[in-house]
Amino acid sequence: MNPALDYLDAITSLVQKMKSTENERFKKAADVMSDRVAEGHLIYLWGPGGHSSIFSEDAMYRKGELGALCPIYDPNISLSHGAAREINGMERVEGLGKVVVDYHKIGKGDVIVFGSAYGINPVAISAAIECRNRGAYVIAVTSPSFSDQSSYAGARHSSGKNLYQVVDLYIDSYVPYGDAILEYEGLEHKISPVATIMQAIALKALLAETMVALKEKGVDPFTWTNSLQAGGIEANSSYMHRIWGRVKSM
Repeated sequence: MNPALDYLDAITSLVQKMKSTENERFKKAADVMSDRVAEGHLIYLWGPGGHSSIFSEDAMYRKGELGALCPIYDPNISLSHGAAREINGMERVEGLGKVVVDYHKIGKGDVIVFGSAYGINPVAISAAIECRNRGAYVIAVTSPSFSDQSSYAGARHSSGKNLYQVVDLYIDSYVPYGDAILEYEGLEHKISPVATIMQAIALKALLAETMVALKEKGVDPFTWTNSLQAGGIEANSSYMHRIWGRVKSM
């Protein structure tokens, strides 16, 4: 038994599935996203639910990352304000999705990428529907297989739909139903979840594709410099001023 290596093997296997099936979706999503950035739009990112909030946080003001991002970090949908409060309560409040979309003024011509491990929570689905109604292009990084198998009736959107069914395009994160992926004799349940890692990997792949697509379209994508290195803050300052106020989490 070697749980550490078993876990790494499991992640590698899931990444290989994504690599073998999602390339066209990565390219299509990146084509839309790069077009919007070239037109002067920001790309909104939101992981509306529990641990999925890391999805957008991880891309915020980070060396080598695309600057034209607006990561949404809503304190109501954050474990930092109480994990049980968020998971057992706030992410199930349908109306909250519209409130957040309103606050960020997402509308026609915008693109938003949702990260939702399970793809069933009401905030994520109501927000995705609202964004599409307003003319935004909506992408999801999620696991349809997980969504379709879910029996979490009390945590679902009133429409009965899953996130992947209400967006323009989804990228399959291949999170298996139940999330935890290792099973050993003597342990009552499976252990070691993979959802957050798979979402992050998919997003990084998508943003890499987007930055190269921008360059191929004749646009030099601004990427952040490490603010901890000499001259880093200065290198970022001009772009920071351009997006200040537009990126409410900055």
